[in-house]
Amino acid sequence: MQTRTASVSTWSRLAAVAAFLGLAATGCQPEAFDVTIDLPEQRQVGQAGGTLSTLLPTPFVFTVNLSDEARIHNANPPRQAFIKDFSLVITGTSRGIGDIDTFDYLNTAEFFIEPTRVGSVLQRVKVADIPSKEGPAGQIAPRLVSNLDILPLLQEGARLVSTATGSTPTDDVSYNGTIVLGVNVF
Repeated sequence: MQTRTASVSTWSRLAAVAAFLGLAATGCQPEAFDVTIDLPEQRQVGQAGGTLSTLLPTPFVFTVNLSDEARIHNANPPRQAFIKDFSLVITGTSRGIGDIDTFDYLNTAEFFIEPTRVGSVLQRVKVADIPSKEGPAGQIAPRLVSNLDILPLLQEGARLVSTATGSTPTDDVSYNGTIVLGVNVF
């Protein structure tokens, strides 16, 4: 009878190990994933003596579906989303021969995500800023507001807008950008 008890005990242990391994194999979902979004090219029109009011003349509408992205990444549904990285880079579209375009015309900028749905109860939120003149650089990385969950805005429909101070550039300047969203699923 002890042989049978040992045999049942051995089978119980093997079953427990198999069940654990089965759960471990099927539970290998990521806790988070990133989504990179390319911002379309923007253009600041050159006008000597003008003042700057925005750094994004064309607001960017987010079209990403994070639930679809979660399925692509074999992950649970999104629970939180935040901006993980944000940068703007001068492009050559408006640059003539011998022209060196930079962001030297910029003093400050603030970036906001706001709902696009009419009648939304969600509020516009500040997500990043450039608190002081960056200088003659061809790339800038706005300072991000940390731990700001923008998932409700992205699920409802949102766009990125900005305000800025500075003087308009003397000639046209073009630039595009990249936003990396961090998405938590647990």
